[in-house]
Amino acid sequence: MSHFSEIKPRRVKLHRVDHDARFKMLLKAPAILRGFFELFLPEVAKFIDFGVLELVDKERHTIDGRKRTGDLLVKTRFKGGAAGFLIHLEHQAQPDPNLGRRMLEYFMLDWRDFDIPVYPIAVLSHRETLRVPPSPICVDFPNRRVLMFTFDVIDLSRMDAEPYLKTANPAGLALAARMKFDAKKRVSLTRDFFVGLSDSPIDPKDKLLVSAFFSDYQRLTLGQALQLEREMSKVMPDMAREKVIQLTNPFIELGILRGRRQGRKQGILKGRQQGILKGRQQGEVELVLKQLRRRFGSLAASQEKAVRMLKLSRIEALGEALLEFTSRADLDRWLHAHSK
Repeated sequence: MSHFSEIKPRRVKLHRVDHDARFKMLLKAPAILRGFFELFLPEVAKFIDFGVLELVDKERHTIDGRKRTGDLLVKTRFKGGAAGFLIHLEHQAQPDPNLGRRMLEYFMLDWRDFDIPVYPIAVLSHRETLRVPPSPICVDFPNRRVLMFTFDVIDLSRMDAEPYLKTANPAGLALAARMKFDAKKRVSLTRDFFVGLSDSPIDPKDKLLVSAFFSDYQRLTLGQALQLEREMSKVMPDMAREKVIQLTNPFIELGILRGRRQGRKQGILKGRQQGILKGRQQGEVELVLKQLRRRFGSLAASQEKAVRMLKLSRIEALGEALLEFTSRADLDRWLHAHSK
């Protein structure tokens, strides 16, 4: 079992439009990080001791004092040995002609601060073609080469998503959302994603991370969500399909649509606007309660009553927050903090 300790943990909400935060939250999970190396850098995976992973989450700065926000630093050790080293993962959502120099700067700072070797990796998710490869960086003089700095580059936008969606590797399934994605095949590829995720050996909490990441980048229209539901009924047993449906967005949004439709029917009698709002709220309450019951079993009457009394905005917030709940106690704490 992996040991993954965190220094000064910071919780980042996935619903914010923050590419770096999404990537960091995804790859901070030990099972997903391991899947990343086994799939994208198998030669590196061979010498990492995945039983010892320490997330270095302390605040770090550049040479000129700016806060480093887009990178993940993990301390581990060589498999079969006692010597440690750092893995520096830099996510780049926007093209940066100075990426190579920045990677070199971070390499030197981390090597100085921790006094152990650093293995640097850049993960690119932007769509622009690089005119000049960021690695290697070389400095030559007429008589000799004084510097050659290299690092691995994982350029997601140059990769085809389809083969990665036919695996059970959690990192491949999630990051496929940032690869080349055929819009005409979005429904069938999303179906493949959920089938692969249902077969993945990771725990349910990590599956929620993978599903949320994928669905944030590959959103379906409501019509596509309906089509996806029909297609999945053909390829997955009922029990497996039920487990997948609770994971995240397409089916939640489909439930919200049904709630809105119910609201429209009520609105004919009680006022269209009021009915739509009430139907939407009822639909979202039932979806959130259904997710909670599937994760923790039956709820206490007081818990269900507290959920039903929440305003629509707080019901939506609970729908996001429950992705990180591990017990009913987490629900009680959240309700206590947000029911005032």
